[in-house]
Amino acid sequence: MTRIDFCPYCKSSQPEPTGEEDLPEGFCQICGYPLKAEPAAVAAFRPATILWIDDDQLLLSFCCDALNQHGYRTLVAADGPSGIETAKTERPDLIILDVVMPGMDGIEVCRRLRADPAMKDTPIILLTAFHGPKVSLKGRQAGATSTIRKPFGPEHIINAIGKILGPKAPPRTL
Repeated sequence: MTRIDFCPYCKSSQPEPTGEEDLPEGFCQICGYPLKAEPAAVAAFRPATILWIDDDQLLLSFCCDALNQHGYRTLVAADGPSGIETAKTERPDLIILDVVMPGMDGIEVCRRLRADPAMKDTPIILLTAFHGPKVSLKGRQAGATSTIRKPFGPEHIINAIGKILGPKAPPRTL
């Protein structure tokens, strides 16, 4: 087998072989990604991709770090239009979407995503600081899968993602 010196998944150079590798040849010695494998094996390894659309950069950073630590691949967008574009090009497994953002709000983003046939079945979790049933109802009418009220901790988001994605993409500890 030809030695591959660079992993496209974790973007790491491979260490020189020592004969004491934890993983067999053909797998990244850093992250375990199959370097030469059938597409099905690569797809099975691929962690779930979460797109988080929110204008709160501190929240994005904090929560995406937690998601990454649990094995999810995260993408971020700071506003509705860039979030829609990212969703169309990246095809995430799940979208987390803030309701209140400048310009296009999360309810409108949700509607536009649902209007795209390629995104109609992608789970969408809305985040809101508003309490009461109105936002949840508007969210469901726009096509949201679930609504989470702020404040919340990362474990709440991780549990919600696990419930929605189920065995399709269980989180793994790195």
